[in-house]
Amino acid sequence: MRYIHGSALALASAVLLAGCGGGGNPSAPTLATVSSVNAQSTAPTAPPSGGFKAVVSFGDSLSDIGSYTLAAYSVYGNPASPQYNSNIPTWSPPTPYAGGGQFTVNGASTGNWIGDLSSALQLPITPNVIGYAGNYFNPSTAPAPSTSPVYCPFGVQSNCFGFAQGGSMVSNPNGIGHSGGAMTIPVTQQVQNYLTQFTTFNSGQLVTVLAGNNDIFTALGTVSAQLAQGVPQATAVAQAQAAVGLAADQLAGVVQSILAKGGKYVLVYTLPDSSLTPFGRGLPYTGATPPAAPPAGYVCNNLDPSQPCYLLSNLVQLFNQRLLNDLQGQPVKVLDGYSLLNQEMANPAQFGFTNVTTPWCDPATTSSLLCNVNTPFAAAGASTANLGSWLFADSVHPTPAGYQVIANATLQAMKGFGWAQ
Repeated sequence: MRYIHGSALALASAVLLAGCGGGGNPSAPTLATVSSVNAQSTAPTAPPSGGFKAVVSFGDSLSDIGSYTLAAYSVYGNPASPQYNSNIPTWSPPTPYAGGGQFTVNGASTGNWIGDLSSALQLPITPNVIGYAGNYFNPSTAPAPSTSPVYCPFGVQSNCFGFAQGGSMVSNPNGIGHSGGAMTIPVTQQVQNYLTQFTTFNSGQLVTVLAGNNDIFTALGTVSAQLAQGVPQATAVAQAQAAVGLAADQLAGVVQSILAKGGKYVLVYTLPDSSLTPFGRGLPYTGATPPAAPPAGYVCNNLDPSQPCYLLSNLVQLFNQRLLNDLQGQPVKVLDGYSLLNQEMANPAQFGFTNVTTPWCDPATTSSLLCNVNTPFAAAGASTANLGSWLFADSVHPTPAGYQVIANATLQAMKGFGWAQ
C-alpha cells in the first residue's frame, strides 16, 4: 500500500543478494526455493475433516478487505464532503462499500482476492476492525463512529478474520500512511490481536500470510533520503538490505508463532516484483513528492544497476529468498506470488489482460482505496467496459480481475497440496 511516495531516487550501484542466509532457520540450505519448501513441508496433505470453516488473513493492503472503509465513506457518503456522490449505493455493512475501502476498483462484482477466495470456499469474512484517523466503525452508534477500536464490529465471531491492513509493515507500527490516519497495525500485532480475541488457531482454518511490501517501500525511500543527506551510497544500500532481511526473518517468526498456536493450514506468499508495477516502471518519476507522470514511452530498466527500479527489484528478491530460507523445513506451504506476476507480465493474454502497464483508476483519486467504477482514468482509455482486462488499479494494486488471478492461483495450489478437491 502506498499513500505517499519518497523523494526522487538516484542510485548507481549494483545490489548484491548478500546475507540471504536467513536468521530464523540456521539449518536451511543456502538458497531455498518455493519448490523445496513445499516438498519438505510436513503440512497436512488432505483437507481438514469437515472442510474449512474459516479463512484468517494477515498482511497489508494486498489482503485488506475493508479496514479503511470509513475513509472512503467520509469522502463519498458524507453529504458535507465536496466529493459526495449520491449515485454510489448507501453502505450497508457488512457488505463492502461500493465507493471505496478496498485497494482496487471498488463497486465491481468482485474485489480483493481474500474475499474471492473466501467466497469460493463458501466462507464469509469481514474486517476485524474498521477505522481511520482515530475513528472506528461501531454498528451500535452508526453512522456516528467510536473513538475506540471495535473488534469484530459486526458481532459475528466466526468470520471477523480479516486482519490485514493497508500500509502495515511486518513489525513497525508506523507503517505507510500512519501519520495521515491509517491504523497500519503491524503483522506481528495483527497475530497478537487474533490470539487475544480467539486464544488459538485450529485445523479448520486456512491462514494466509502476505506481507513485507511496505518494509521494502520504506527501505527504498530511506535510501533516497540518506543519499540526499550525503550518506555514502554503499552504506545506505547495505542498511536497506539489512532492514529488508530483518523484516523477512520477523515474518517467518510470525508464521512460526501461528504454527505454535495451533495453525495447521498456513499458506505464505512470496512478494511480487514491485519493479514491474506502474510505480516501479515509472521510477524515479513515480517516487517523487508529489509523484509525477513519466515521459511518454519511458520505462525504468530493472536490469540496469544504475536505475532505482533495479534496487527495488533486488530488495524484493532478497526478502523472498530470506523468507524461503527461514521457512525451509517448516510445516507450511508457499504460493509463489513473485513468479505469478512475472507470468502475467510476460503473457498477459493468457490471463485475459490487454493492459498490464497503465493504472485503471483516475490518478486524481490518489489511491485505489478511493477508486470505484465511477472513477476510471478515461484519458488513458480506462472504462467499465475494459475493467476486466486491465491488471492494475493504481500504481501498485491490482484491479478485481488482477486479484481474481491470485484467488484462482491459490485455489489451484490448494488442490495441488491436497487441501481442496
